Amino acid sequence: MYKGFKKYFNNGTGCKAGNYPVAKRNKRWLLASAVMLAMLGAGVAQSHASAKVAEVNAPRTETTTKAAEYTKAPRQGLSRGSANSQNLDKTKTVPVQKTNLVSALEKGNLNITGGAYYGLDKNGDGTYSGGLQFNYSGSSTVKFEDSNLVIQIPEPLRSLFKKINESGSWGKYFNGNGNFNTGPMEKIWTYKNEDFSYDGTNLILKNGKAISLNGYKKTTIFLNFNLGQAVNDFGEAIPDSTDNYLFKTALVDPENPIDWDLIGNDAGSHALGTNHIMYR
Repeated sequence: MYKGFKKYFNNGTGCKAGNYPVAKRNKRWLLASAVMLAMLGAGVAQSHASAKVAEVNAPRTETTTKAAEYTKAPRQGLSRGSANSQNLDKTKTVPVQKTNLVSALEKGNLNITGGAYYGLDKNGDGTYSGGLQFNYSGSSTVKFEDSNLVIQIPEPLRSLFKKINESGSWGKYFNGNGNFNTGPMEKIWTYKNEDFSYDGTNLILKNGKAISLNGYKKTTIFLNFNLGQAVNDFGEAIPDSTDNYLFKTALVDPENPIDWDLIGNDAGSHALGTNHIMYR
Protein backbone atom coordinates (compact mmCIF):
# COMPACT_ATOMS: atom_id res chain seq x y z
CA MET A 1 0.00 0.00 0.00
CA TYR A 2 2.86 2.35 0.80
CA LYS A 3 4.24 1.80 -2.61
CA GLY A 4 0.90 2.62 -4.08
CA PHE A 5 0.74 5.95 -2.24
CA LYS A 6 4.35 6.73 -3.18
CA LYS A 7 3.34 6.42 -6.77
CA TYR A 8 0.89 9.24 -6.40
CA PHE A 9 2.48 11.30 -3.60
CA ASN A 10 6.11 11.90 -4.40
CA ASN A 11 8.04 14.99 -3.21
CA GLY A 12 9.65 15.18 -6.61
CA THR A 13 13.07 14.04 -5.50
CA GLY A 14 14.89 12.69 -8.47
CA CYS A 15 12.15 13.72 -10.80
CA LYS A 16 12.19 16.58 -13.37
CA ALA A 17 9.52 19.22 -13.10
CA GLY A 18 9.18 19.38 -16.86
CA ASN A 19 7.78 15.90 -16.79
CA TYR A 20 4.53 17.21 -15.33
CA PRO A 21 1.95 19.43 -16.99
CA VAL A 22 1.36 21.48 -13.84
CA ALA A 23 5.03 22.15 -13.41
CA LYS A 24 5.22 23.34 -17.01
CA ARG A 25 2.37 25.73 -16.45
CA ASN A 26 3.95 27.02 -13.24
CA LYS A 27 7.24 27.54 -15.02
CA ARG A 28 5.58 29.58 -17.77
CA TRP A 29 3.73 31.66 -15.20
CA LEU A 30 6.91 32.34 -13.28
CA LEU A 31 8.72 33.41 -16.45
CA ALA A 32 5.84 35.65 -17.52
CA SER A 33 5.67 37.18 -14.06
CA ALA A 34 9.39 37.84 -14.07
CA VAL A 35 9.18 39.52 -17.46
CA MET A 36 6.23 41.66 -16.39
CA LEU A 37 8.01 42.69 -13.18
CA ALA A 38 11.09 43.61 -15.16
CA MET A 39 9.04 45.67 -17.63
CA LEU A 40 7.12 47.30 -14.80
CA GLY A 41 10.34 48.17 -13.07
CA ALA A 42 11.78 49.67 -16.24
CA GLY A 43 8.58 51.69 -16.85
CA VAL A 44 8.62 53.08 -13.35
CA ALA A 45 12.27 53.98 -13.67
CA GLN A 46 11.67 55.62 -17.03
CA SER A 47 8.68 57.59 -15.73
CA HIS A 48 10.67 58.68 -12.73
CA ALA A 49 13.56 59.75 -14.95
CA SER A 50 11.21 61.61 -17.30
CA ALA A 51 9.66 63.40 -14.38
CA LYS A 52 13.10 64.43 -13.17
CA VAL A 53 14.06 65.67 -16.63
CA ALA A 54 10.79 67.61 -16.95
CA GLU A 55 11.34 69.06 -13.49
CA VAL A 56 14.85 70.16 -14.40
CA ASN A 57 13.86 71.51 -17.83
CA ALA A 58 10.72 73.31 -16.68
CA PRO A 59 12.46 76.47 -15.41
CA ARG A 60 14.64 76.56 -18.53
CA THR A 61 11.58 76.45 -20.77
CA GLU A 62 9.94 79.22 -18.78
CA THR A 63 13.08 81.30 -18.84
CA THR A 64 13.51 80.74 -22.56
CA THR A 65 9.89 81.69 -23.22
CA LYS A 66 10.19 84.86 -21.17
CA ALA A 67 13.43 85.76 -22.87
CA ALA A 68 11.82 85.24 -26.26
CA GLU A 69 8.87 87.42 -25.26
CA TYR A 70 11.26 90.11 -23.94
CA THR A 71 13.27 90.01 -27.14
CA LYS A 72 10.19 90.11 -29.32
CA ALA A 73 8.55 93.01 -27.51
CA PRO A 74 11.28 95.58 -28.13
CA ARG A 75 11.49 94.55 -31.78
CA GLN A 76 7.79 95.13 -32.16
CA GLY A 77 8.10 98.48 -30.43
CA LEU A 78 11.03 99.44 -32.63
CA SER A 79 9.08 98.50 -35.72
CA ARG A 80 6.19 100.69 -34.63
CA GLY A 81 8.56 103.49 -33.76
CA SER A 82 10.27 103.21 -37.13
CA ALA A 83 6.97 103.36 -38.94
CA ASN A 84 5.94 106.40 -36.91
CA SER A 85 9.26 108.07 -37.59
CA GLN A 86 8.81 107.53 -41.31
CA ASN A 87 5.32 108.98 -41.16
CA LEU A 88 6.53 111.99 -39.16
CA ASP A 89 9.40 112.53 -41.60
CA LYS A 90 7.00 112.48 -44.52
CA THR A 91 4.58 114.80 -42.74
CA LYS A 92 7.44 117.08 -41.84
CA THR A 93 9.07 117.04 -45.27
CA VAL A 94 6.06 117.45 -47.63
CA PRO A 95 4.99 121.02 -46.63
CA VAL A 96 8.51 122.42 -47.12
CA GLN A 97 9.21 120.73 -50.45
CA LYS A 98 9.55 123.14 -53.38
CA THR A 99 9.85 122.30 -57.05
CA ASN A 100 11.65 123.92 -59.97
CA LEU A 101 13.71 126.14 -57.70
CA VAL A 102 17.12 127.39 -58.75
CA SER A 103 19.40 130.05 -57.38
CA ALA A 104 19.98 133.32 -59.17
CA LEU A 105 20.83 133.12 -62.85
CA GLU A 106 24.17 134.77 -62.16
CA LYS A 107 26.40 136.14 -59.45
CA GLY A 108 25.32 139.75 -58.96
CA ASN A 109 26.74 142.96 -57.54
CA LEU A 110 24.97 146.14 -56.45
CA ASN A 111 26.21 149.68 -55.98
CA ILE A 112 24.00 152.53 -54.80
CA THR A 113 24.78 156.21 -55.16
CA GLY A 114 22.76 159.43 -55.38
CA GLY A 115 21.82 162.59 -53.54
CA ALA A 116 19.71 160.71 -51.01
CA TYR A 117 22.46 158.23 -50.15
CA TYR A 118 23.13 160.06 -46.86
CA GLY A 119 19.53 161.19 -46.50
CA LEU A 120 17.03 163.43 -48.29
CA ASP A 121 17.52 167.17 -48.41
CA LYS A 122 14.76 169.14 -46.72
CA ASN A 123 13.77 172.26 -48.66
CA GLY A 124 12.64 175.57 -47.21
CA ASP A 125 9.03 174.90 -48.17
CA GLY A 126 9.02 171.62 -46.23
CA THR A 127 9.39 169.36 -49.27
CA TYR A 128 12.20 166.89 -49.84
CA SER A 129 14.58 166.32 -52.70
CA GLY A 130 17.09 163.66 -53.59
CA GLY A 131 17.27 160.39 -55.42
CA LEU A 132 18.99 156.99 -55.48
CA GLN A 133 20.82 155.37 -58.39
CA PHE A 134 21.01 151.57 -58.47
CA ASN A 135 23.84 150.05 -60.53
CA TYR A 136 23.60 146.29 -60.93
CA SER A 137 26.18 144.11 -62.68
CA GLY A 138 26.60 140.36 -63.06
CA SER A 139 27.90 137.62 -65.32
CA SER A 140 27.35 133.92 -66.02
CA THR A 141 27.31 131.21 -68.67
CA VAL A 142 23.74 130.17 -67.88
CA LYS A 143 21.55 130.12 -70.97
CA PHE A 144 18.20 131.87 -70.52
CA GLU A 145 15.79 133.96 -72.54
CA ASP A 146 13.51 135.59 -69.95
CA SER A 147 14.68 137.11 -66.68
CA ASN A 148 13.68 139.55 -63.96
CA LEU A 149 15.75 141.90 -61.86
CA VAL A 150 14.37 141.74 -58.32
CA ILE A 151 15.18 144.27 -55.57
CA GLN A 152 14.37 143.49 -51.96
CA ILE A 153 13.04 146.73 -50.46
CA PRO A 154 14.03 147.63 -46.87
CA GLU A 155 11.16 147.43 -44.38
CA PRO A 156 10.92 151.21 -43.67
CA LEU A 157 10.40 151.93 -47.39
CA ARG A 158 7.74 149.29 -48.12
CA SER A 159 4.78 151.49 -47.27
CA LEU A 160 5.96 154.07 -49.81
CA PHE A 161 6.44 151.38 -52.49
CA LYS A 162 2.96 150.03 -51.76
CA LYS A 163 1.48 153.48 -52.47
CA ILE A 164 3.47 153.82 -55.71
CA ASN A 165 2.27 150.38 -56.78
CA GLU A 166 -1.36 151.29 -56.05
CA SER A 167 -0.99 154.44 -58.12
CA GLY A 168 0.42 152.46 -61.05
CA SER A 169 2.76 155.37 -61.86
CA TRP A 170 6.13 153.65 -61.71
CA GLY A 171 7.40 155.63 -64.69
CA LYS A 172 6.92 158.89 -62.79
CA TYR A 173 9.45 157.93 -60.13
CA PHE A 174 11.70 155.40 -61.92
CA ASN A 175 13.63 155.29 -65.16
CA GLY A 176 16.34 152.96 -66.26
CA ASN A 177 17.87 150.63 -68.84
CA GLY A 178 19.89 147.47 -69.13
CA ASN A 179 21.92 145.29 -71.47
CA PHE A 180 23.23 141.77 -71.95
CA ASN A 181 26.61 141.60 -73.64
CA THR A 182 28.39 138.50 -74.95
CA GLY A 183 31.09 140.42 -76.85
CA PRO A 184 29.96 139.72 -80.42
CA MET A 185 26.31 140.36 -79.55
CA GLU A 186 24.46 142.74 -77.25
CA LYS A 187 20.84 143.18 -76.14
CA ILE A 188 19.82 146.65 -74.87
CA TRP A 189 16.45 147.66 -73.42
CA THR A 190 14.76 150.54 -71.59
CA TYR A 191 12.28 149.94 -68.79
CA LYS A 192 8.69 150.98 -69.36
CA ASN A 193 5.96 151.50 -66.77
CA GLU A 194 4.47 148.06 -67.45
CA ASP A 195 7.81 146.40 -66.69
CA PHE A 196 7.47 147.26 -62.98
CA SER A 197 5.56 145.31 -60.33
CA TYR A 198 5.68 144.96 -56.54
CA ASP A 199 4.78 141.98 -54.35
CA GLY A 200 4.87 143.74 -50.97
CA THR A 201 8.56 142.97 -50.41
CA ASN A 202 10.30 142.99 -53.77
CA LEU A 203 10.35 145.42 -56.65
CA ILE A 204 10.30 143.30 -59.84
CA LEU A 205 11.57 144.54 -63.20
CA LYS A 206 11.02 142.64 -66.43
CA ASN A 207 14.22 142.56 -68.49
CA GLY A 208 14.68 142.38 -72.25
CA LYS A 209 14.85 138.93 -73.84
CA ALA A 210 18.28 137.33 -74.10
CA ILE A 211 17.56 135.64 -77.44
CA SER A 212 20.49 133.85 -79.10
CA LEU A 213 22.90 135.09 -76.43
CA ASN A 214 24.85 131.91 -75.75
CA GLY A 215 27.99 131.40 -73.73
CA TYR A 216 29.51 133.86 -71.29
CA LYS A 217 27.61 137.14 -70.95
CA LYS A 218 27.69 140.22 -68.78
CA THR A 219 24.66 142.03 -67.40
CA THR A 220 24.54 145.75 -66.63
CA ILE A 221 21.42 147.52 -65.33
CA PHE A 222 20.94 151.11 -64.25
CA LEU A 223 17.89 152.37 -62.34
CA ASN A 224 17.17 155.88 -61.07
CA PHE A 225 14.64 156.44 -58.27
CA ASN A 226 13.34 159.95 -57.51
CA LEU A 227 12.77 159.27 -53.83
CA GLY A 228 12.18 162.93 -52.85
CA GLN A 229 9.39 163.32 -55.42
CA ALA A 230 7.66 160.11 -54.21
CA VAL A 231 7.84 161.26 -50.55
CA ASN A 232 6.32 164.64 -51.47
CA ASP A 233 3.52 163.18 -53.63
CA PHE A 234 2.34 160.60 -51.10
CA GLY A 235 3.11 162.59 -47.94
CA GLU A 236 5.11 159.61 -46.67
CA ALA A 237 7.17 159.87 -43.50
CA ILE A 238 9.86 157.20 -43.87
CA PRO A 239 10.81 155.57 -40.56
CA ASP A 240 14.39 155.23 -39.40
CA SER A 241 16.32 152.02 -40.13
CA THR A 242 18.47 149.72 -38.04
CA ASP A 243 20.60 148.41 -40.94
CA ASN A 244 21.12 151.56 -43.05
CA TYR A 245 18.29 150.63 -45.43
CA LEU A 246 19.89 147.47 -46.83
CA PHE A 247 18.87 146.62 -50.42
CA LYS A 248 19.40 143.26 -52.16
CA THR A 249 19.24 142.52 -55.89
CA ALA A 250 19.36 139.41 -58.07
CA LEU A 251 18.72 138.28 -61.63
CA VAL A 252 16.18 135.43 -61.49
CA ASP A 253 13.99 133.18 -63.60
CA PRO A 254 10.44 134.68 -63.76
CA GLU A 255 8.95 131.17 -63.41
CA ASN A 256 10.48 130.59 -59.97
CA PRO A 257 9.43 132.06 -56.61
CA ILE A 258 11.75 134.67 -55.16
CA ASP A 259 13.63 132.90 -52.37
CA TRP A 260 16.42 135.02 -50.90
CA ASP A 261 17.66 132.17 -48.74
CA LEU A 262 18.10 130.07 -51.86
CA ILE A 263 19.69 132.94 -53.78
CA GLY A 264 22.13 133.41 -50.92
CA ASN A 265 25.51 134.86 -51.86
CA ASP A 266 24.51 135.21 -55.53
CA ALA A 267 22.60 138.34 -54.54
CA GLY A 268 24.17 141.78 -54.74
CA SER A 269 23.60 143.96 -51.68
CA HIS A 270 24.27 147.53 -50.63
CA ALA A 271 23.14 149.73 -47.74
CA LEU A 272 22.76 153.51 -47.63
CA GLY A 273 25.05 155.74 -45.63
CA THR A 274 22.48 156.55 -42.98
CA ASN A 275 19.79 155.18 -40.69
CA HIS A 276 17.83 158.47 -40.93
CA ILE A 277 16.78 159.09 -44.52
CA MET A 278 14.41 161.89 -43.47
CA TYR A 279 15.48 164.61 -41.04
CA ARG A 280 12.43 166.14 -39.39
